[in-house]
Amino acid sequence: QLIINNIEFNVENFEEKTITHSTTGEQLKKIGFAFSVIGKKEYNLYDLFFESPNFELTIVDTNEKLKMKNISHSTFYQAAEISDDTKVVFRIKLQQEPAKEKELTEDQKLMVNAVNEVVLSRIRFKVLVEVLEEKGLIKGDELFGEIEKVAKKDFDTLKRELLYEKELLK
Repeated sequence: QLIINNIEFNVENFEEKTITHSTTGEQLKKIGFAFSVIGKKEYNLYDLFFESPNFELTIVDTNEKLKMKNISHSTFYQAAEISDDTKVVFRIKLQQEPAKEKELTEDQKLMVNAVNEVVLSRIRFKVLVEVLEEKGLIKGDELFGEIEKVAKKDFDTLKRELLYEKELLK
């Protein structure tokens, strides 16, 4: 018996494997099982339930609680379509989430921060362009033409300023 997100499941064909997480080196559980439901309503309910990417799982026999991610779920039934009396077998595969994520290096943290800053700058610029265009103060082509002129004239100077600032922070 398993409890998944506070719902009890009587399962069949329970399989448990231990794998090594590729980045953290942690030993994680990979669990596979099957269970059956009858009817289209139950099928739709559980099919939607297992679309979720993450689950809290308790193995009742051991009272072990695990954070799991959905690897796959599939269904099997012997009919042309699912009716109110069709038996549907679900096959589920879940994998334990690592408790510790790999710590980023200082360079990786700087890169993440730089990417976030670039994205925010692009968002701010896009908003500014949209507001100026809505107010009729500029046309998109005008602004980009001016940007090109300034970039040709000042790009190297601005680049040196940024690099110099980076050296000061070290």
